[in-house]
Amino acid sequence: MLVASNTSPISNLAIIGRLNLLRTQLHEIWIPGAVESELNQLPHAAALKEVQQAFQDGWIKPRKLQDDKVARLLKSTLDPGEAEAIALALEISADVVLLDEREGRAAAGMPACASAPSACCCGPRRAAKSKP
Repeated sequence: MLVASNTSPISNLAIIGRLNLLRTQLHEIWIPGAVESELNQLPHAAALKEVQQAFQDGWIKPRKLQDDKVARLLKSTLDPGEAEAIALALEISADVVLLDEREGRAAAGMPACASAPSACCCGPRRAAKSKP
């Protein structure tokens, strides 16, 4: 299963010491450059260490966007991490995108999730399988 993520679902679980939940449930997560930058600047030392270990272990996988047109368009209403996470999800035809803000979920085209309370939101993103 291909999964793309925004910063907060990863950082929030790292802060409470439960980042391993993402690994056990999703196995690997793809993140765009803006999310990687935000994660590398976490002010919470233990969370930063846990995220850096996930990078080293290779299950959180940074990926540069091939085309930033979608991200640039979305950045007019969303923060850079969310905009790039949605763009990456579309680019790699992700099965799931992890987003925590209503505006991002609405922009990602997940109407059932757009009104859900704040938390990670997963939704189907493609019909055919492909690898990034």
